[in-house]
Amino acid sequence: MKKYILLFSIIFAVTSCDVDETLNIDKKNPTVVPASGLFSNAAINMFDLLNGWHANRLYAQYWAQTTYPETSQYTQSGLRNNIWSAVYRNVLQDLKGAREIITEEGGADSAAQLGIINFMEVFAFSVLVDTYGNVPYSEALDTDNASPVYDDASTIYADLLTRIDAAISSMGSGSGFSAGQDPIYGGDMSQWKKAANALKLRLAMRLADVNTSVAGQKAAEAAAGAIADNADNFGLNYLPDAPNTNPVWVDLVQSGRIDYVGANTFIDVLNDLNDPRRPAFFETRDGVYSGGVYGTANAASSFSAISNLMKKPDLKGNIISAAEVHFLLAEAAARGFNVPGTEADHYHAGIAASIEEWGGSATDVADYLAQESVAYETATGDWKTKIATQKWIAMYNIPYEGWTTWRLLDKPILNVVEGLTYGDIPTRILYPTDEAQLNGTSLNAAISAIGGDLKTVKIFWDVN
Repeated sequence: MKKYILLFSIIFAVTSCDVDETLNIDKKNPTVVPASGLFSNAAINMFDLLNGWHANRLYAQYWAQTTYPETSQYTQSGLRNNIWSAVYRNVLQDLKGAREIITEEGGADSAAQLGIINFMEVFAFSVLVDTYGNVPYSEALDTDNASPVYDDASTIYADLLTRIDAAISSMGSGSGFSAGQDPIYGGDMSQWKKAANALKLRLAMRLADVNTSVAGQKAAEAAAGAIADNADNFGLNYLPDAPNTNPVWVDLVQSGRIDYVGANTFIDVLNDLNDPRRPAFFETRDGVYSGGVYGTANAASSFSAISNLMKKPDLKGNIISAAEVHFLLAEAAARGFNVPGTEADHYHAGIAASIEEWGGSATDVADYLAQESVAYETATGDWKTKIATQKWIAMYNIPYEGWTTWRLLDKPILNVVEGLTYGDIPTRILYPTDEAQLNGTSLNAAISAIGGDLKTVKIFWDVN
């Protein structure tokens, strides 16, 4: 059986037959990593990354900075490697190792386990594409190939949709990982299938403006099987004690720093709509919700701090939610795709799911939807404006999708940083600086293919 050896393990050769070799085994640091351990580690790293990468919260203009506002002024020097290294090294490499072990060992649940791993790989590669554009894919993760080619982003997406279908099919063949091995759904394969269909729906709707036929077909296929309520949200249940705490708590509480306040872009919209989620999102300042000026250094004492709920160490970290699914279905229905329900039905259901996710009551939902400025039939703007605005609000704690909502639907209208223009708001992250030295030829080909390594180059699905 193939064994996976931890990178930092040191094996000492002992030749004397008089030596008990078991004395050299560190039982607290085993050298053999089981497939379930690699899978679990990869999953946790993915959740930690997307919940803790605050550039998303800044680019979506949910938060403003108090000091060092470079990120909200779109300086990317400290961001370029973050997603890249974390996904390739901490997520995809571990998933590859788990896949190889399961394939070799087999077992009654191997097909279902491989389905979960395939789903996680699809998720990880979609994040890479949505962040950078063209990325290593077909030749990625080969330790014998130091110069993998960068694949065309749209071609990657086509393959990801094929793979997610295969993953969904495989999930029906066995019990997957056990409750103790699965940190997401505790071994519940029905929930994994809902998450996989939700991801399929997300990927399909990314393509709505560039390949309408594929988008409509895949959205229709995924709709009935996707996450429908908060009980099935694709999220990690963090724990009250380190090191298993929510990354937001780590950054905002454990660090002892006060680097963020609510942004005026976001809080002004919440105030205009009398949004019941404000207490869950932010604290008041002098009795009102007040947002700091986006793109500047704000005095922490003058604006609304991040809420205590957001700073709970065990706050669940969702990366796909029922609210997102309903807003995706609302968009699909508005585009005329063959999905159940109307755009109004799913728009209202998405709002309800979001409010309830944050502890709101049925009365809160009813009162909010009763407002002319909120109800789908009376809210101002076209369907893109209505759906995008409410989806953006609902994606507050899935900020990557908040930024992506703006990139895809061009709504809501974000604030312009002083000294910059609206066209300066980033639509992608620059390639890592290390790539120029490590894989320069492939990198340069990718840069040429996407139209330059610029923050304002659009991902292939962003054509508006």
